[in-house]
This record gives sequence, C-alpha cells and structure tokens, in this order.
Amino acid sequence: MEKTLTFANTDQFFHQLNELESRQEEYYIDTGILEVRDLPLRLINHVGISKDEIAHLQHKALEDNVWIHEYLEPVMARFNEMIGRYVPARGYEFTVEAEDYDTIKFHGRPKTTGD
Repeated sequence: MEKTLTFANTDQFFHQLNELESRQEEYYIDTGILEVRDLPLRLINHVGISKDEIAHLQHKALEDNVWIHEYLEPVMARFNEMIGRYVPARGYEFTVEAEDYDTIKFHGRPKTTGD
C-alpha cells in the first residue's frame, strides 16, 4: 500500500523517506510547490530528477541563472552527499506529476528487476 506524504524541508521528513525506502514501500510526495525553481536542492537530489526535466513536464522554461543551475547546484549537492546530509534514493524509481497550474508531485516505487 502506498503512502502519501506532504513535503517538509526537514531532516525528519527525509528520515521518514529513508525508512519507507528501507522497507521497500511505495509512496507519493505532494510538495505543495508550483514552480520548479522553488524546489529544494535536497529533494531534487534525493529523487534524482533534474529541474530541467520537471520544467519540461510543466511546459515551462527554467528561469534560474544558468551558472547556478549547471555549476553551483551540482557542487553543493555533491558536497552535501559527501558530508552525509543528502542521501539519494537507491533502488527506487520516480515519476513526476507536474501539470501546468498544479503542485509538483513525486511517485516513488522500488525498482523492479526487468527481464
């Protein structure tokens, strides 16, 4: 049975995600966020889907500064992974529901072994 979570940019929320993933449970995250540029880097890093991909689903252009988006954010994400603050989901696949004027939602489920 999948669980629906409301996003909160806290350590407790990400700890809850890691617990669900350790039990191989399916879940939905309703971020409550309308614009891609407002998504926290920690969440983007966890699900492994780029802001560009989400903006494309919304039929919008990413309005962030290119230098920040392509250089600074990856360095920040890598550093936070090294110190253990960001933990990307392992063994999970995600889909994004991002309609034009609706909040961004993520659906996480364990990866299935294909034929």
